[in-house]
Amino acid sequence: MNTSPILQLKQISKRFGGLQALQNVDFDLYEGETHALVGENGAGKSTLMRILSGVYPEFEGEFLFDNRPTQLHSPSDALSRGIGMIHQELSVLPQLSVAENVFLGRQPLTPFRTIDWGRMNRVADEELAKLGFEIDVRRPLETYSLGIHQVVEVLRVILSGARVLIMDEPTSALSPAEVERLVELINRLRSQNRSIIYISHFLEEVMRVADRITVLRDGRKVAMLRKDETSMNQLIAHILGHEVNASLPTAAVRKNTNVMLNVQGLTADAFQNIDFDVGVGEVVGLYGPVGAGHFDVARALYGMYRYDQGTITLEGKPFPRTFSARDAIRRGIAYATESRRKSLFLDQANYRNITLPHLARIGGFAPSERKELAVAEPAMKRVHVQPHEPTSEVGKLSGGNQQKVAIARWLTYPPKVLIVSEPTRGMDVGAKNEVLSILRTFRNEGYAVLIVSSEPETVLAVCDRILVMSRGKIVRELENSEDLNKDALMRLI
Repeated sequence: MNTSPILQLKQISKRFGGLQALQNVDFDLYEGETHALVGENGAGKSTLMRILSGVYPEFEGEFLFDNRPTQLHSPSDALSRGIGMIHQELSVLPQLSVAENVFLGRQPLTPFRTIDWGRMNRVADEELAKLGFEIDVRRPLETYSLGIHQVVEVLRVILSGARVLIMDEPTSALSPAEVERLVELINRLRSQNRSIIYISHFLEEVMRVADRITVLRDGRKVAMLRKDETSMNQLIAHILGHEVNASLPTAAVRKNTNVMLNVQGLTADAFQNIDFDVGVGEVVGLYGPVGAGHFDVARALYGMYRYDQGTITLEGKPFPRTFSARDAIRRGIAYATESRRKSLFLDQANYRNITLPHLARIGGFAPSERKELAVAEPAMKRVHVQPHEPTSEVGKLSGGNQQKVAIARWLTYPPKVLIVSEPTRGMDVGAKNEVLSILRTFRNEGYAVLIVSSEPETVLAVCDRILVMSRGKIVRELENSEDLNKDALMRLI
C-alpha cells in the first residue's frame, strides 16, 4: 500500500435544512485497497458517497484527489477525474449485446463514422478475459445472469477511466454463487491496483473483501477498523453503539394455531423454500437487509412476482399457481408497498388514492365523488390522517401521513391479511410511533399482519414473531421477547 492516499475527505459536513446528515467525517482510500463503508440506514453512507461521486457539489470540508484539492460538479465530472459509482440499480440495457453494454455511449467508430463492431467485440472480449470471464460478448446481456450484468457494469466504469470504484450494495440481487464470483472479481481488481469503496449491509461479506472498514453512525465517523484486527461482534458493536451479546436467542415456538395465511416451499429466482404462516390477530415480521429477498416474497403473495413452486393458502384454501393483484385483493390480501411515491398519485386527492382499488365495488369505474368520500373519510379518520382534508392532494401531506393514506386504502373493505412493506421508512420518531400504533390496533382487531422491513427497530417494536431472511432464505424464526435485540438480528443476516 502506498504511503499517501489516492483520495482524502477531511472534516466533511453536510446539512439538508435542519437535518445534519454528516458532521466532520474523515475518509481516505489507498491505491489497490478495498475500503468498506458500513452503518445503519440513515447513518450518512449515501450522503458521503454522493459527495464523492459529484452528486452533491456543495458541502463543508476538504476533498483531495491525488493530493490536490478537488471540486466535483456532477457524476460525469467525477468519472472524468477517475471516480466511478456502480449503483445498486444497474444502468445496463439487457436487450443489447454484452459488448454494446460495455461501450454504451462511447462505441468505437470506423473512419467512416460508423460503429466499429469488430473492434468493439474484440476489446470487450479481451477486457472481460482479463477479469477472468470467458463469455460470448455478441449475445444479448439479458441471456446472462445478474452476476454478469454486474461485471459488465464494473468493466464499463473501468474502461471509462475510473481508478476509484464505488460499489453500492453490489451483491443485493446476486445468488451465493454469483457473490463468490464478485468476490473473485474484487480480488482481481485489487491486484490490478484498482481502489474500491465497498458499501454493504452484509457484514460477513464486508469482513471477506475489505482491507479497512469505516463505520458511520448518526452522520459521524465512529471507527476505522483494520479487518485483520477486528471481529464481527466488534464491528456490530461499533455500528450499534454498544457491546453485543455473544449468544443468540432460541428459535420461536409456534403458539397461534388459528392460521390465516400459510406459505410452503415458495421458490423463485430471488428466494428459496420459504415456509411460514401468519395467525389471526398476529403480526409477523419478515426482516432482512436490502437484497435478502423478503420484498420479493411480499410481491409474490400479492401476485406481483412470479414464483416457480410452492403453495400459498388463505383460510385453508390454496391460491392458483398464477394469480394477479386483483385476485389477491378479491381473496382478502392487501399490500402497502415500500414505495409511497410509486403507490400513491401525489397530485390526486387523498380520497381518490384511497378508493382507487375499490371503484368497482363502490359503484362502477366512475362512481360519484359523494360515494367515494363516504367510503374514504371513515378510513382516513381511523388512521388519523392529519390534516383531515379528503379533497386535498396527498402530495401535500408529510411522509408519515402519506403512509397512513397508503394503509387507509385497504381499510375501506377490510382484508384478511395486511402486508405492509417498510411501514416506517423515512419518518420521524413521532410519525413512526403513530404508524406502529395503527398496526398494533389491527392485530388486536384480529387482522393477520405481515411486516416486511430492513429496519430492525420496526420489527422489534410491533411483531410477535420475526423471520430473519438472508440471501433468499429464512435463516431463523424468533419469538419477539425482551431477550431479542438489534445486534442479534444483525448477526443473523
